[in-house]
Amino acid sequence: MSINDKTAIIIGSSGGIGLAISEELKNQKKFQNILAYSRSSCPSIDITKEKDIKIISEEIYKKKYNISLLINAVGYLHDEELKPEKKSQDINLTYMKKSFEINSIGPALLIKYFAPLMSKNTGSLFISMSAKVGSISDNYLGGWYSYRASKAALNQIIRTASIEYKRKNPKITFLSLHPGTVSTKLSKPYIGNNNNIFTPQAAAKRIVSTLEKININDSGLLVNYDKQVIEY
Repeated sequence: MSINDKTAIIIGSSGGIGLAISEELKNQKKFQNILAYSRSSCPSIDITKEKDIKIISEEIYKKKYNISLLINAVGYLHDEELKPEKKSQDINLTYMKKSFEINSIGPALLIKYFAPLMSKNTGSLFISMSAKVGSISDNYLGGWYSYRASKAALNQIIRTASIEYKRKNPKITFLSLHPGTVSTKLSKPYIGNNNNIFTPQAAAKRIVSTLEKININDSGLLVNYDKQVIEY
């Protein structure tokens, strides 16, 4: 699909993959406008707060941007106090709620407010960063209950939106995208001796190059950074 000369929105643009994607899109000059939002941007956005999302969507609507790409790069795996579970006895209600708020409910709210604004005249992409560990059929190791489940929920949300918008806007493609193992603050404590690790900049180049290969027949899928389909 051609994505030239349109508006791109990046949610979660302050670090890691989101920042790298924003910079890559700017370098390639494929968009007239790149709107980058994060908790530290102005205006700021916290995707766990519906009010934030609503306010920004209303501002974008007023300016009548022709949105052909939205990438949600916000994700949550751990913080200083809460870590992924190794076993069921580690399940923590606070951690599980936070995982779903950021990884599942936040993207659902982005769909609620931004999908209606996306281009109906030309093809458009709504992409949310997911994870291979959110695949149920690929779960052979166990553990990480909250992260796995919240990403699986995200994949279901993306799939459901793709079905709804076949009727509302058949030119919009919804996609869950696994960026690969990327060295970021989110993943660094869990990378270990994995040799197949991307820098955020390398991951962004792969993701942006893959955008051109995506078409409406891919809507609702979970794919990795080179468009290989990952089974749910």
